[in-house]
Formats: sequence, C-alpha cells, structure tokens
Amino acid sequence: MLDAQSIQYNLKDSFIVYLAGIYAGIVTPGRLGEFLKAVYLKSDKGISLSKGMSSVLVDRLFDLYLLIILGLIGIWKFDILGKLSTTSLLLLIIFVLFPLFLLNKHLMRKFVGLIYKSVIKKKTQLRHKIEERFEDFYNGINQLINLKLIYSALLTCLSYLVFFIQCYLIAIAMGISINFIIITLFMAISNLISFIPISISGLGTRDATLIYLFSLIDLSPELAVSYAFLVFITFFVCGGLMGAVAWWIKPVTITSCPKNTALK
Repeated sequence: MLDAQSIQYNLKDSFIVYLAGIYAGIVTPGRLGEFLKAVYLKSDKGISLSKGMSSVLVDRLFDLYLLIILGLIGIWKFDILGKLSTTSLLLLIIFVLFPLFLLNKHLMRKFVGLIYKSVIKKKTQLRHKIEERFEDFYNGINQLINLKLIYSALLTCLSYLVFFIQCYLIAIAMGISINFIIITLFMAISNLISFIPISISGLGTRDATLIYLFSLIDLSPELAVSYAFLVFITFFVCGGLMGAVAWWIKPVTITSCPKNTALK
C-alpha cells in the first residue's frame, strides 16, 4: 500500500511498525490503536497524518470486509438473522455500510460541511487546515485505487487463512469435534463482533459470542469460554508481547516534540 502511494519504507521497519500497531490495537477498544502506524509514517517519512491514515484505514477495511463476508455466510448458515430483532438488523446494516461512507469523498464533504456550519462558522485558520487534511486524506485514498491493491487483498486473505487454521488446531488440541469450515465461520463472526469498540481485545464480547455460537452445535458454555481463553492467550497475549518488543525497539516519535522525545 505504501508503495502504491510512492512512500519508500523498508521491509524491516514496516514489519516492526506493523507489530507495534498490533500492540497498540490490542490495548485499545475496536483495535483503534492500529492507526498508530500513521504516526510512524509522519515521524519517519514526514508523511502527513491524514495521508498516513488513508493507507491504515484501507488496510483495516480489508480485514473488516473479509470478516463481514465470512460472517454473513455464517449468519445465513446458522439462520441467525431470523433470530435478530428489527433494531439489531438495522444496526447490522449501519455497521456494514458506515465504513464505505468514510471512503466517499462527496458524502464526507457534505458531512464535514455540516460541522463547519455548526462549529466552525467563519473561515478561520483551523477550518483551512481541516480542509487541507481532508484533501490530503482523499488524495491518499485515490493513490491506493490501482491494481497493486489486489496484492494487498490477497495477502489479507492468506493471513486470515493462517489465522483460521491456527484456530482449528486449537480446537483439535482441546478435543473439540468441529470441522474447519464451522470454526472459520464462528471465528469470523466473533472477530467481527470484537470490532465494536466496547471492550479491550474483544474480552467479554468474544466469549459471549462464542458461547452462543457453540450452543448452536450443542457444545457447552464452559467449552466455549475455555476455547475463547486459549484464543486470547495464543493471539492477543503472544501477539501483544511481540508488539511490545517492537514498540521497545522502535518507539514512535513525534516530529513536533523536542529532540529525543519519544512516546514510550
């Protein structure tokens, strides 16, 4: 993605920043901390935060919509939609469509215009800066819309395939009789729910979701909680430790701060 935006960032630093982003994502609701990667771009390459945010957002949308596709397949397969209330269905539709709203420059300009009228009524310096950031962000989005984006999508699919295989192996290690397709759909739904920024690392929401999903195939709540705990240890604790090491190796610095000042 950075290459598509003509941003030269070597593989080693990209990997370290990716791990540091995972660490920040784990300790923030809805993994919002992963936008820390944009701060690294500003610090290391002088890229504006708004342009840096564009690549991070598109990367997160790949994750989100892969999970949405698999999650909807799971919802259809287990007839969960028929058990949802009208309010829940409406919230689900808003959740699916809202990220696409962020990518639509025309709609977002109208939205920002409403903020201008209600909050920033005059042509102030602040308003001018916001307009510059707005254009910078969508210029970054436009740079990403090319054939190179296909490689990013394929890499996202490959990384999730590895993740689902690991989830399946955890189930096998626990002696849970479940096939690969079902555990994939279950984990897609539970990970999708964990995107809702109401808990850290999806704690509680993932457990509750898996308890419900496991009940659909007559598996006990205790087994679901045990499985959720092992998933948390395997991916979030271990991933968080690797991310913490990456953060220690390369703490993010803010260019506007005094020299040698770092966010640690």
